[in-house]
Amino acid sequence: MDASVLVVSLYFGALVGGFAVVGAWETLAPARPARAPLRERWTANLGLLALNHGILPFLLPISNGAAAWFASERGWGFMNVVALPPAAAFALTLVALDAVRYGNHRLWHRVPVLWRLHRVHHSDVDYDLTVGLRFHPIEAVAGNLAVLAAVVALGAPVWAVIASDVATVALGYFAHGNVRVPGAVDRALRAVLVTPAMHSTHHSVERDEAMSNFGSVLSVWDRLFGSYRERPRAGDAIEFGLADERDPSRLGIVRLLGLPFAVPGRP
Repeated sequence: MDASVLVVSLYFGALVGGFAVVGAWETLAPARPARAPLRERWTANLGLLALNHGILPFLLPISNGAAAWFASERGWGFMNVVALPPAAAFALTLVALDAVRYGNHRLWHRVPVLWRLHRVHHSDVDYDLTVGLRFHPIEAVAGNLAVLAAVVALGAPVWAVIASDVATVALGYFAHGNVRVPGAVDRALRAVLVTPAMHSTHHSVERDEAMSNFGSVLSVWDRLFGSYRERPRAGDAIEFGLADERDPSRLGIVRLLGLPFAVPGRP
């Protein structure tokens, strides 16, 4: 099988397989009853997924792996100059790229022009696995630039980069899932990974809570850089979304595409 075809297959396998697994989990053991009509929300969220992958069906899935291959062919980046054991190079890539995603996410909340785009992701008034698909097309493309730069600077191995992308997609569904996880299991998992209970706090309508728990896969970055929050003040009664966008019927895909160009609330 051609390498690029294999990469795309792995990426879309995580995209579809992750959706199926977490979707089934949400159906069988939801953490909360649905608070807004699924039809309106899912039409918008899945519509953005289709739009983003329809516009760039190959660029997004293989861009990071292609950047790693490009850097390797030219000897660019730290790990193409300093030889590391394969296992160390693989682990360093996974950890470093997740750190970059954490820092990048914080930036999208701090810089006003970036927050205009990222508001789309935070505008959903409920929380389930489809929120992880709710990105404005401009953010879907521009948001990956920091990862691309890190891949080249690291000289990261191609298959480690692909593993990082696949893990981020698959575990992104889990982190955004409305899934019931026993408290003891959640506490054990969040010692290492971002869990749904942890990340759902980040989607709180309360601004200070939305400025916490930025991690993608590993929970260590929030703990290390002081952005970790154990749970929302409201507990299970947490409200999701933006304070100035409370009507899901007004958050269809057409309006979401224009939302960054409307007058935004502060990040």
